[in-house]
Amino acid sequence: MSERSIKNFIPNLITLTGLCFGLSSIRFSFLDDFKAALVCILIAAICDVLDGLFSRLLKSQSDLGAELDSLADFLSFGVAPGFLIYFGILETLEIWGYLAVTAFIVFACLRLAIFNLNLPPSEDAKKRGYFLGIPTPAGAGLILLPLIHSFLDFNWGLENPKLVAIYIGVVGLLMVSKVPTFSVKELNLNINRKFFLRFFVGFAIIVMLMINFLWQFLSVVGMIYILGIPFAIFIFRKNRHNKKEEAV
Repeated sequence: MSERSIKNFIPNLITLTGLCFGLSSIRFSFLDDFKAALVCILIAAICDVLDGLFSRLLKSQSDLGAELDSLADFLSFGVAPGFLIYFGILETLEIWGYLAVTAFIVFACLRLAIFNLNLPPSEDAKKRGYFLGIPTPAGAGLILLPLIHSFLDFNWGLENPKLVAIYIGVVGLLMVSKVPTFSVKELNLNINRKFFLRFFVGFAIIVMLMINFLWQFLSVVGMIYILGIPFAIFIFRKNRHNKKEEAV
């Protein structure tokens, strides 16, 4: 196996590992082991971050890797969370719960297709460190917040499944919207050895927090993300307004 093949193999292997955890999440959802299903989605999200980092570090971006990443994202952050939230909360709504979950999965598919096409006006957003619309992994995390809250004995989702269905629909619409959201992924980061050292130190701290306070940590991160959406809209519009004034 050539050096080039090995460099391509490593990120793709990480992507396929995430895909396997997405499939495992679906299995655990059918078994009503919702905590294990959610942990599998979390590991898939970690794999989604790592495959991109290794791809940049090894300079091994490829069309195959991009296609694998999209397929893995659709399953791990579209289909798997859909099954999980349905069996965890929405099953009592029967057809309406099914329709809410189906809508989310369709929106996740559309989101990935739009992202792959790199449609405008995303170029302006990318230069400033924004996504347009909520990315699929973040959307998956947001729809699972009611279930995460139930693990902390905050059962608003279990007590109000209709509200959860509406909430899922709103998240799905935001995924295919042009609402700007903060994106570390789209910043022009200098991916080098020093960056990786800092990244893995931060990663180790996050892992320790998750080991000891997993559901609390995920709940806080989710709420911070939600609160950050209006702030991102404000900053994005302000920057765009300043850019227009400079052009004049």
